[in-house]
Amino acid sequence: MSASPHSPSRALRSLRFLALICTALLALAACSSSESPSSGAAASTVPSSGGVFPVSVTHKFDTTIVPSAPQRVVSLGYTDQDAILALGVVPVAIREFTGNRPSATWPWAQDELQGQQPQVLGGEINLETLAALRPDLIVGVSAGLTREQYESYSRIAPTIAQPEGFVDYGTPWQDTTRLIGAALGKSAEAEKLVTDLESRFAKVRSDNAEFAGKKAVVAARSSAEAANYFVWSSQDSRGRFLSALGFQVPAEFDQLAGDRFYADISAERLNLLDQSDLVVWITIPGTEGSEIEQQPGYPALRVGQEGRVLTLTEEQGVALSFGSVLSLPSLLDSLPREIAGRLAA
Repeated sequence: MSASPHSPSRALRSLRFLALICTALLALAACSSSESPSSGAAASTVPSSGGVFPVSVTHKFDTTIVPSAPQRVVSLGYTDQDAILALGVVPVAIREFTGNRPSATWPWAQDELQGQQPQVLGGEINLETLAALRPDLIVGVSAGLTREQYESYSRIAPTIAQPEGFVDYGTPWQDTTRLIGAALGKSAEAEKLVTDLESRFAKVRSDNAEFAGKKAVVAARSSAEAANYFVWSSQDSRGRFLSALGFQVPAEFDQLAGDRFYADISAERLNLLDQSDLVVWITIPGTEGSEIEQQPGYPALRVGQEGRVLTLTEEQGVALSFGSVLSLPSLLDSLPREIAGRLAA
């Protein structure tokens, strides 16, 4: 990803797309008589769950009515695919997130694909391409949708955006799972996924009482400017993961982030990391020289000198950045033990 910290860029739609919407809708109507999916797109698999339709889903822009059980779901959120897959639905198309994975899925989601491969959408979404997929539900919870985008997509199919009360790209995995579950008519299944995973987090906190109250932060070298670094706030999935283990994200990072899910810090301010008892360092795919040991200010960091920096593998870093009901369990299998080891160093 090139424009933001391990997250999508948020390009505004130009006015020409509003003109194209009519063409897109004509394409949708022309395709509607065909029973075969668009080239490169798998048909959604939607097992019966007893959901009663129509359902109403309220989000930051509107209340969306889903008239019947969706059969062709398009996941425009950069990480929404995981919740959709966890609920037993294979989208016809998903959004690329990490920039270097043609299938746009990671090991924790492979089994949920049921042998199918959704079409992968990269970059800015073209309305004609979207309409040609013949969606009956568009999921954009983690897409950072603008109102203009939401209204454009809604002319093609019922569209759900993120709920009120969170920064863009900052919806907690619990809310994402429940919102998507409601749209799919699978609220009961979604609630079970949430409660089961929350129980796992509770056990980790119980088994690692020494985490409680300690300060921790997730940081990385910027993928946008070589001299800068990213730190993620408590309103981001990475910060929320630490909070769920019992840690606190230092308040200054939240203040620096403001209404964003992350803060930029300069090379001269890398020593802000010493406010933390633990630094979790991730490497953004495609970012050269991103290892923390290669940063000019690293030798002076007390957390580094004392061995309290935990560098994640690429897969761990992506799982943490997805912060989803599917990716987080893969972290709970080993990461708390690695964290405990760093704190005991």
